[in-house]
Amino acid sequence: MKHIKTRINTKTRAGKAAQRVAGVTVSELQQALTGDQAVLRKLGAMYQEGKMTATLMPAIIETVKTKINNEQEWNKFLGEFVTDGSKAEVEIQKAKRQASFANIKYWDEMQELKEQFKAQLEIETGRHEWAIDYGRAKFLADMIIQDVEGKVRLLEQRSRIELKQIQEDRAYELKSAQHLLENGEQSNLALIHRRDYAAEARSPVGVMQRLRNALGI
Repeated sequence: MKHIKTRINTKTRAGKAAQRVAGVTVSELQQALTGDQAVLRKLGAMYQEGKMTATLMPAIIETVKTKINNEQEWNKFLGEFVTDGSKAEVEIQKAKRQASFANIKYWDEMQELKEQFKAQLEIETGRHEWAIDYGRAKFLADMIIQDVEGKVRLLEQRSRIELKQIQEDRAYELKSAQHLLENGEQSNLALIHRRDYAAEARSPVGVMQRLRNALGI
């Protein structure tokens, strides 16, 4: 063992770092190769520790990983729980407020319908009363107008003979004047005939005879 030579420079930064990580120096390793009991005890203790570490390390790593994963999943679940729960609470509150608003709107609309019905009822009552009053006023006006028109027509019929006689007298005078202007000294007014409606009307015999002739009696 004494004749084994170290051909690698272990005094470099990398060599020193390796010795720090391993917890043993190259010099101690060389001493162990020469049978140094103290160093061998140290290396033995390190071996037992390493052997135990090698045995326990996988379980420890798995335990830590499991704890980390479990904590990660748990916190992920809590985040989703809080998020979903808060969303659900918002939707629940929204639904409650919408239901409350719908209920208020329903009662408001029912009240509005009630008021509209009252207003329409008042309008209809007024319209009905007006229609009745209008019908009565129209009937009265029609009756008065009809009565007056009937009386006037009756009077007009009674006045027809006199009006016709006036027209005839004017026409006779005009024809007579024209006859005189046209014929001068040769004029003969006996040739101009005058209709005498008034005389006929005053003669009951003439009227009765004409009525009998019209009736075929």
